[in-house]
Amino acid sequence: MVGFKDLTLREGSQVPGLHIAEDAGTQVLDHLSSLGVGRVEVSFPRAHARESWYRHADDLGLRTAALARAVPGDIDAALEVAPDEIEVIVTSSDVQLEHAIGKSRDEARDLLAENVERAVDGGVDAGATLMDAMRADNDFLAATARAAVDAGAKHVTLADTTGAGTPEMVTETVEAVAAELDDDAVIAIHTHDDMGVATANAAAGVDAGATEIDATVGGIGERSGNAPLEEVAVLLTERGDEVGIDRDELVPVCRAVHETLGVDISPSKPVIGERAYRHESGMHTAAMLEEPATYEPFTPDRYGAERALLFGGDTGRGAARALLTDVGVEPTDERVAAALDALETAAAERGEPLDESQARRVVQER
Repeated sequence: MVGFKDLTLREGSQVPGLHIAEDAGTQVLDHLSSLGVGRVEVSFPRAHARESWYRHADDLGLRTAALARAVPGDIDAALEVAPDEIEVIVTSSDVQLEHAIGKSRDEARDLLAENVERAVDGGVDAGATLMDAMRADNDFLAATARAAVDAGAKHVTLADTTGAGTPEMVTETVEAVAAELDDDAVIAIHTHDDMGVATANAAAGVDAGATEIDATVGGIGERSGNAPLEEVAVLLTERGDEVGIDRDELVPVCRAVHETLGVDISPSKPVIGERAYRHESGMHTAAMLEEPATYEPFTPDRYGAERALLFGGDTGRGAARALLTDVGVEPTDERVAAALDALETAAAERGEPLDESQARRVVQER
């Protein structure tokens, strides 16, 4: 079973220009709860406490996480909102160690262990996130992960903070840490989409031993965003993995989250875009009238979506012939030509292509 931790609210709060109001945040939590997402990273309390979101998540039965850097002030701020767990983060690549926090490897490792212990002593569970892990030395990652687990961390998240990783890099990184930890802690993967491979990288992490995935609805997050929860869930499900969310309403719930946050969805966005299940090409529609799987990687209604076969000026003879056959009319060459003319005319009059039921009526009337 692959579990998900949703970071939509926390990552969304870092998107320039995106202000998430208190009531919008509670609505997002409602949506996530209906989807069966069990864990949510709610906020970075040192910057934004959002305590009402934590209490609402508690009421919904969601397990809450608060983000904290590996510094005492962040841990204490996180403890104030009473989360179920604190995600303690420290950078791990040499470039970020030098230029972001000005620490050596040893200093960073010690800070992480000390503050994981501080969180645990505060009465909550703790996890450790190693930032920029794909650009870090794997031996250092493994040693730092071990130090965090020995200090009480129940999971270690390997974060591709800059989206610089490839599936091969993710595989090597996760395997190196997994070999060190054995079964002493859960390994999670956190990917960003700067080079368009966040979903593939998340799946590679699972193949290499990660059993939990950080994701956001629609990939909402800073810069190019994170691994989109819906994409990763569909990819894993279609290849046979069990995922810890309810898939039946995946598409409508993810679209509802976007609407709540006022974030537009690109029409061509995988899984949730309005064009994701629309087909108008004559060659495609002709084949799909006979067998939808011809041009679909998965059945849309499996995830709460609907396919749309569209007909009009671009409809080909094969599609017209299939439509005529379906309505019980012999598809002679003359009737096929008449059906094509009728479909083009009807679509022009409407100002948009016809859906399948409309197209059937048009050809039947002819």
